[in-house]
Amino acid sequence: MNAAAAGPPHRMSPQGLARIRRREAFVPRVYDDGVGNRTVGYGHMLRPGESFPGALTDAQAQELFARDVERIVNPVLDRIRIPLTQNQVDALGSFIFNVGPGNFSRSVLPNLNRGDHPGVIARIKQFIKGRNQRTGERITLRGLLRRREEEVALYQAPGRSASLWFPGQEFSRTARRLFAYGMRFFRAESACLLDSCPRSPSPS
Repeated sequence: MNAAAAGPPHRMSPQGLARIRRREAFVPRVYDDGVGNRTVGYGHMLRPGESFPGALTDAQAQELFARDVERIVNPVLDRIRIPLTQNQVDALGSFIFNVGPGNFSRSVLPNLNRGDHPGVIARIKQFIKGRNQRTGERITLRGLLRRREEEVALYQAPGRSASLWFPGQEFSRTARRLFAYGMRFFRAESACLLDSCPRSPSPS
């Protein structure tokens, strides 16, 4: 059984989803995203037959965003065959949402499933170019460059949420407290084993 099948599926955290929404920004009316895609809400590209003649509410935009994540991001996360920290899942989810599942599957996924993390990072950094609307030339876009830098930094950050006991899930506040208490107890016991703990006065 592979690592992905052995545990719960990789899913983005609420913090990771909020990070995408902040990056996309809420736009209530349909606009051109700069490369010819009709877009609305939190980066939702209009699909055939869709029409949004009026302004979206934030709640409607969040619902569209949730459906996009379920349709675009989650199926590709299901194809990952190695354990990841939650930060890595969130970084990859942001990347997939931005460049699409096809680009991720062709460019990043093979390296990822081999456990080649430097290769993953190198591939992510390549996706910084867009087409100049006036000239048709492919150029480095500052917005994409910043986004890739943020995703790489998050991918490399310590995995705050992926514990060894509950892969892909965050420690609850209670669990963190219990863990901290256990570590304090362990340090105290270790000190005693090394004959450095305070001694009670000997009975006379």
